[in-house]
Amino acid sequence: MYTFASQRGLSLIELMIGILLGSILLLGVLQIFQSNSDTLRMQNGFSRVQESGRFAVDMLSKEVRQAGFWGCAEAGNIKNSLGAPTTNFLSEIGTVIGVAGKNDVPTGAIVGEKEVVAKSDVLTLSGAEDACAGEGRMLNGTNPGDVIVSTSCPIDTKDNVIVSNCIAGHAFTVTGTSAVADGKKINYGAGINFEEDYGADSKILTPYQKTFFIAKSVSGSNSLFVHVEGDDKAQELIPGIEDMQISYGEDKMNDGIIDYWRSASSVNSMASVTAIKIELIVTSDSAAGVGAQTITRLDGTKKDYNDGLLRKLYVATVKVRNRGSM
Repeated sequence: MYTFASQRGLSLIELMIGILLGSILLLGVLQIFQSNSDTLRMQNGFSRVQESGRFAVDMLSKEVRQAGFWGCAEAGNIKNSLGAPTTNFLSEIGTVIGVAGKNDVPTGAIVGEKEVVAKSDVLTLSGAEDACAGEGRMLNGTNPGDVIVSTSCPIDTKDNVIVSNCIAGHAFTVTGTSAVADGKKINYGAGINFEEDYGADSKILTPYQKTFFIAKSVSGSNSLFVHVEGDDKAQELIPGIEDMQISYGEDKMNDGIIDYWRSASSVNSMASVTAIKIELIVTSDSAAGVGAQTITRLDGTKKDYNDGLLRKLYVATVKVRNRGSM
């Protein structure tokens, strides 16, 4: 009979069996760890793709819906006294504008000092937004032709603005401001004559033009950028937007029904575009353990990926609310 006191070690066979059992257990633990890590990477990648995709679609949809807004008055009833600029969108205020774009841009195209990713689309939207940025409003003036805003409104000299009610509107450049009782008077050129008296029932707006496009970010991946007319550089909005394709819905009969969906280069008249279809390919910012993946666009174009990144196609059809009969 053996006792613990007489045992001095393990035999070679016992040691090898122990190592084998330990290796099997360790391998199982490593496999569980690897599986959990892959699952975590997949979940993180999916969360990032979902977050970026939803944010991009929501933001672009909001911008599309607002395009072509010049106040309560119709665009054709807005008189332009901005000095007749000829090199930017300000010269078009008072005409039917608001939507433009470029299809499959070539290599080397530049927007706001950023090179646009080749073969992606560019979307340009114009309109007007609250000039007081929620910090003020129009007030009634003492004399006809007075444009008075509350003191907190940040309008200043050289700003381009549009005053508008539901009858007419007028675009002009602010030449200065002066304090008046309970507000701030907006001054303008002596040769400008308003067709209406713009008081508290009117709006004062700032015209804008925003160009959305895909470009390389600092990290080297593709991102959605925007360039606001008048700014020197474009701003990165949302990372992980690999590609953007835009289709334009033309309502030729003006009956509220889209007759044709076309690319920017095929649109007959941007004035007849009443809806925009946005396609975004959104990608994860790091490997998500994905094998071969194929993305199929709405036109049937397919592209294969095998770099381990997770991708998803987001599609949204948005009505341009300030156009069409519906």
